[in-house]
Amino acid sequence: MVPPSTYDVCSGLDNFAVIGINYHNADTTTRSNFAICSNKQELLTRLAVSRKITDLVVLSTCNRTEIYGLGSTETLTGILCDASGNSPETFKTHGYTLNGMQAVHHLFKVASGLDSQIIGDYEILMQLKKATKYAKENNLLGSLTDRLINFALQASKKIKSETRLSTGTVSVAYAAIEAIKEKVSHIEQKNILLVGAGKFGRNVAKNICEYFPGAKVRITNRTPQKAEDFASDYGLESVPYEDLRKATDESDILIVSTTSDSYTISPDFFTGNKERLVLDLSVPKSIDPSVSNIPGVSLLDVDQISVILNKTFEMRRAEIPKALSIIDSTTGEFVEWHKLFMHRGFLGEVKSKLLELSERNCCGHLPEQKDAKIQKAVKILAVDLRSRTAKGCQYINTLNEYLRMN
Repeated sequence: MVPPSTYDVCSGLDNFAVIGINYHNADTTTRSNFAICSNKQELLTRLAVSRKITDLVVLSTCNRTEIYGLGSTETLTGILCDASGNSPETFKTHGYTLNGMQAVHHLFKVASGLDSQIIGDYEILMQLKKATKYAKENNLLGSLTDRLINFALQASKKIKSETRLSTGTVSVAYAAIEAIKEKVSHIEQKNILLVGAGKFGRNVAKNICEYFPGAKVRITNRTPQKAEDFASDYGLESVPYEDLRKATDESDILIVSTTSDSYTISPDFFTGNKERLVLDLSVPKSIDPSVSNIPGVSLLDVDQISVILNKTFEMRRAEIPKALSIIDSTTGEFVEWHKLFMHRGFLGEVKSKLLELSERNCCGHLPEQKDAKIQKAVKILAVDLRSRTAKGCQYINTLNEYLRMN
């Protein structure tokens, strides 16, 4: 919620808008349909220029597609729908539109990780910076939007340094480590087998090497070279994929992260009744659930492992009030800047009149002395404009102040 006083002093921001679609109301398929890739980005940019939009920043990630800009929400929605090939009706069903200070507050929350699917996720910050850079390079970033995003980035930086909103790892790859710590003792004496050397599998392997130094870790993959290269880099043992059945049976801790239309691991891979921890990190599942019926086997899937992350989420949620307080404070700073921004034309006019007056009545001062006095008079006017808007009276006061100084 934005403080009511903020709305009162920023009525001039009514033209700033956010329209978008995100994980709150849209599933993966719908979000994918609205995603803006490079080709669509070029089309969207051309559409914005043709429709006289001067400020337009497009943020498109796996969890959201949002447009920040100066213009009506109807125009911005039309640009997004035309560029992504969706109907306005579909957007109306799943999307949202915000104006003025509500849009400003939303931008601050996005930049700070408060609106991320994982609270405190700062990956969105880099994506926002990249989107802003693109807008600037394509002449779609005016002074107002540029400064507004800078204030949002400042708030984000302060939240990261002064709160624990992003403290603690919340990845499933890390949660797997916590599960092993909780359920297995004397890990250095256990045989660990990793099945899958894709990006996710490699992250799991790196965590294991970091948290369980000295443990016997082996890795296998359908593409042997991937497993061999990774094993070489991290001092692991590579296992030929054709030996998967034997290696599985020898393992005390089995971690599977593969992509397959059928189960990779089945109950007949196991003999004997020794204690084993089996982690299925794959979506869809790669381990036949009936493996859990084998005596001694403790099988956990992604959903069960993710429960471990709840402690981190609870800690981050407790930091939300602090983060919102920082956002409100930084929003106030933006408001103060915006007051002067709204009067920039008037300030320029006053400065020109004072320069004209100084030329007519130089009063024996050096040019640099005249410039300094003009700057001081305009600065006094700028401060006055923050609390009062009666320009006529202030114009007269500024002229009197300048004449007094002379």
